[in-house]
Amino acid sequence: MSIKNNSGFTIIEVITILIVMGIITAFAVGRVADNKPELIAQKEVLKVHLRYAQSRSMNSNDNYGIESDATGDTYWLFRLVGTNRVNFPGEQLDHINLSALGLSMDDNIIVCFNSKGVPYNDFDTDNADNLQTEDRTLILSSVSDSESIIITKNTGFIQ
Repeated sequence: MSIKNNSGFTIIEVITILIVMGIITAFAVGRVADNKPELIAQKEVLKVHLRYAQSRSMNSNDNYGIESDATGDTYWLFRLVGTNRVNFPGEQLDHINLSALGLSMDDNIIVCFNSKGVPYNDFDTDNADNLQTEDRTLILSSVSDSESIIITKNTGFIQ
């Protein structure tokens, strides 16, 4: 009587395991490299922050707006009188750090709104010539992708 030694794998089993491992690796690498969901989520947050600045302007005697730094890595809410930074609701800091999320936006943007919600391009809101003369596009970028926000002239509609 002969005893068979059945230790080891057949070639079919090895190939099947390699194929399954390849599929799992492809999904894992694709998920790690893609920060599109974070980009889209932060775009929506930025739109909410712009709408908040617009709403504060329409409901107070001050003009509010959003400004970014020279690198586009951070932005903050400001109140025009005295150009004071104001915390966003629920935020501990007076700015939002995009670089921590691997994102950035346009450099040196300033968007402020008057008491009617009309957008201006800079701090000089007393000057009627400073109204937005065309729709304005803000770009929020990651390493591999970008999303845009459009602020409509005259109405201040944010899309």
